[in-house]
Amino acid sequence: MSKTLNVKPMELVSGWIGWIFFRDLVGGLSLTLSYMFSKTVTEQYPDKEKWVPYPRYRGHHFLNTNEEGDVNCVACELCAKICPCDCIEVVPYEDEKGNRRPKVFDINLGRCLFCGLCEDACPADAIKLGQLYEFSSETSQALNVGRDALMGMPRKAEEGGKVYDAEFSLLEGVSVNISADNKSHDWWKKIRRG
Repeated sequence: MSKTLNVKPMELVSGWIGWIFFRDLVGGLSLTLSYMFSKTVTEQYPDKEKWVPYPRYRGHHFLNTNEEGDVNCVACELCAKICPCDCIEVVPYEDEKGNRRPKVFDINLGRCLFCGLCEDACPADAIKLGQLYEFSSETSQALNVGRDALMGMPRKAEEGGKVYDAEFSLLEGVSVNISADNKSHDWWKKIRRG
């Protein structure tokens, strides 16, 4: 004589799924508790350390120049046209050599999304997004940056993603000397995983 079990298919499935979710919940809680009692990683910014971004980081804009010191921009206004938040203003003019250059090249950093579309659209490789990420301001007018200021902005970091020794001064801000003898460490490797 054979016995049949009266188990409904939904009860069988809910039992398996419940155990799988319970196991995931316990795994997540154990990971959280292990981080709770592990050593913290604290960056001493800006007094002693400063993070230099990776080369692909999209920070403050800068304008490339050629060997003569002229800006590479040909004032084609493609960057202004492709900008989704309409924060770039370009006014072209023709210089004494007959080259088309920007008379006005303003970026409103308060409206900018730092999406990099202006960098991709530029046919002359003039506008780039650099490594500077400290440009807060008390007024919105100070976030309007002109052509001459964009030419003086820092370029992309050649070797980034590391924390370097730094010095902080109230008058000059944070200064970082990246040299061969300067100690650096990769902050991402200090974080304990799993």
